Amino acid sequence: MKILTFIISLFSCLAIPFFALANEETLQGKVYDAIVNPVLQAKCVSCHGQDKDKGKLRMHTKTELIKGGRGAGSAIIVKGDIDESELIFRITLPKDDEEAMPPMEDESHYNPVTSQELSVLQSWIRLGASFDMLIKDLDDVGKKAAEHVLKNLPVKKLSATALLIPKLPEVAPANKVIVEELKAKGVLVMPIAQNTNALYVNASYTGKSFDDESIKMLLPLAPQLVWLNLARTSVTDSGMELMSKLFLLERLHAENTDLGDKSSINISKLTNLKYLNMYGTKISDVSINNFQKLQKLEKVFLWQTNVTENGADSLRKSFIDPSLYSSLSDQKRSLEIEKGKIANKYSSEITNLEDEVSSVSKNTSDASPINEKCPVSNKNTDKIITSNFEGRKIGFCCETCKSKFVKDGASFRSKLGKFQASTEFENALSKLTSKRLDMDNELERIGAELRNVSRQLSSLGPQINLGWTASK
Repeated sequence: MKILTFIISLFSCLAIPFFALANEETLQGKVYDAIVNPVLQAKCVSCHGQDKDKGKLRMHTKTELIKGGRGAGSAIIVKGDIDESELIFRITLPKDDEEAMPPMEDESHYNPVTSQELSVLQSWIRLGASFDMLIKDLDDVGKKAAEHVLKNLPVKKLSATALLIPKLPEVAPANKVIVEELKAKGVLVMPIAQNTNALYVNASYTGKSFDDESIKMLLPLAPQLVWLNLARTSVTDSGMELMSKLFLLERLHAENTDLGDKSSINISKLTNLKYLNMYGTKISDVSINNFQKLQKLEKVFLWQTNVTENGADSLRKSFIDPSLYSSLSDQKRSLEIEKGKIANKYSSEITNLEDEVSSVSKNTSDASPINEKCPVSNKNTDKIITSNFEGRKIGFCCETCKSKFVKDGASFRSKLGKFQASTEFENALSKLTSKRLDMDNELERIGAELRNVSRQLSSLGPQINLGWTASK
């Protein structure tokens, strides 16, 4: 036991200078390299970096940071003065302030500067913001905060907006000779976006001159080719046998070509395919089984093909829970039937009320015309020439004016002064208006439920466009 106690005591004595040495080595690091830059990279550079310069401010290098941006200019960091430094001002604003940095898009992706990180930044700026300043040269508050930050270095957190941006493929540069050869044939070859070697190839501009033999030129670009447009070219089912080798392909335009069902066998091998446009081709429901193998498929255009609605439904069902699809489909059919019943029910009732309004309009208890001036010509009326309108007797100067009024009495109502329809007419019209409103409310209720179910159905599986269909 005495020996064990001695060993523990000896180790304790030796450990103290060891940990002190380790801590001393940490404090020898530069403030900017060890803490400031990691904080900026994690929390600022996504909006103020090489790829984006919000407010014309970049912070990904020392030079850009000191340069500052629009508005604040070089005052982004004022050496020796944290109160005048725009950086400190912005990151200490309340998170709901529209000028606060970083901005809060939503709670789950909000990644503000911590109190310890802020303490280091303030200490660093207050002492001159030198890129060569060592951590040990910070004031006591800064050094203590630095120790905490070094043990808890910030991690970059993508914003909600950034998460919606598709990740660009990381691929090697394409063979420049092949690219130039394609361009010489009139084929467009370009990156799908900035900062990626992934390619978009568009042969549609060349028309029928791009054929099955031309597809062979695409094969060396298989490691880079992500989007391909073969629309209106003369490629055939035979030429599509080479397509399976374009393993990265995510988007394929093949509209208005002579492709048929045989092509779908090879298209089904493009396991990364998300978008497929077969508009105006000869494919039919025979291709559905092959398209069902494209498990990443998000959108497919089958307009003006021989694919039927049943075929499209079969394709969609293969991507979703059959019971959910069946349930929503049943709900949709029930709502459509109910909508039809409501329309039929009110149709006969409204027709009867319209007839009643028309009948009441043509009858009146007035013994003589209510107007002295003709509503059409503004001349004196002939009391013999009259017509009933909305339950009132209206006089006219001649048969011609009467004929015009009878065709469209409502357009002349304002010429009758303070015209007041009969009580019987207003009651009949009120019942008609109320009934129409009841119908509209019920149809809108059913319509809202139908739209909701339809949205849920359309969100299941890939979007399938069969084009416009005639209303049933």
